[in-house]
Amino acid sequence: MARYTQQFVVEIAPEHLHSAIVKTLESCRLAITYETEDYVLAQEIETNATFAKLVTVEVLIHRSEIEGNQAKLTSVTKNAELPLRVNNYCHGISERVSKAFCENPDWHLLEFIASF
Repeated sequence: MARYTQQFVVEIAPEHLHSAIVKTLESCRLAITYETEDYVLAQEIETNATFAKLVTVEVLIHRSEIEGNQAKLTSVTKNAELPLRVNNYCHGISERVSKAFCENPDWHLLEFIASF
């Protein structure tokens, strides 16, 4: 299973955080399939990829670590594809999501850590 994790620390008013995450994921052509106050699950719906390559993105909002307007997010991009190549389909979607989060005009990015 391909799995790519990124952590972000952003500066945004806490009441706008959830909607900014949803908007960002939707801008990556992902559909929100489940959400709670501290979790958002998005999946590809319009793609030519095979079933094993369909990507799921989970975003966890670390509510207990919100300090003022600073929030920590963890994004996990995964699919059932075996990551036999470094630049595989899931990695490409992960890069798209990371770029969207890093360049999001709704918040100020303070820190970004990617682990593959």
